[in-house]
Amino acid sequence: MSLTELQIFIAFHPAIAAVCAGAIGACVGSFLNVCIHRLPKGQSIISPPSHCVCGQPIPFTLNVPLIGWLSLNGKARCCGASISPRYPVIELLTGILFALALLTLTPVKAAIACVFVSLLIILAGCDLNDMLVPDAPNFALVGTGLLLSIIAPSLHGETQSHIEIINRIQSAKAALIGIAVGTALIWWIRTIATAILKQEAMGEADIILCAGVGAFSGWQGALFCLFGGAIIGVLIKLPAVLALFKQKEERESVPFVPSMAAAATLWFFYGPQLIQGWQLWTQG
Repeated sequence: MSLTELQIFIAFHPAIAAVCAGAIGACVGSFLNVCIHRLPKGQSIISPPSHCVCGQPIPFTLNVPLIGWLSLNGKARCCGASISPRYPVIELLTGILFALALLTLTPVKAAIACVFVSLLIILAGCDLNDMLVPDAPNFALVGTGLLLSIIAPSLHGETQSHIEIINRIQSAKAALIGIAVGTALIWWIRTIATAILKQEAMGEADIILCAGVGAFSGWQGALFCLFGGAIIGVLIKLPAVLALFKQKEERESVPFVPSMAAAATLWFFYGPQLIQGWQLWTQG
């Protein structure tokens, strides 16, 4: 099926397309759960196969995304141990984002979005679960973003030239500028904030993440990832943010990666609409 035929199919059968994409996303989300659980612990994401906390392997029939957790009512059949609701939440979230990508973006950008949000979900999940962001998916975000910018220049809207190599060069340039802006911006904020607060204000993982978002979304996406993420983080984690102003010994770390990931996803899907909305608001 060509891209044109796929677009026609989605236009005439959006519900079927969304269900198919959502099912694929839920299956991918199941794998992302494995990554979230194992990567911070330095374990292989390939072997051993999925198993319960008691060591018993999980049968395939009970490992079906969403359905498996619901059929077990959140309890392991072998030992009765509680299964974290994080598993169905990640599967459902990934399925929804895959379906949304297919329905709102061009086929090429939708495929790239699936890679983008999958890496962001791993990073956000690891930060929430273990307060640790593994290097592998973080650097993969940067490298994959740069590579896909060269392969698919339309990612950065570089389709004007009739000479394909020029489009690819311009797209790679946009990705590199995004990486540079994302890296430099957070590095300076981190340096200044650390000097003021007398403790590390942002981790190196935040710098790499913002650079990766810049590779996928350009310098505007990197800016929105930081400042939009800060707004989302304040709204969601206001009590924890206020706790930063307590005495030093009472301070608690606030996971920032999930907020950055949410802002990055929002920009990737709705960046042009956000710019248009901002212009209308400032002009009217």
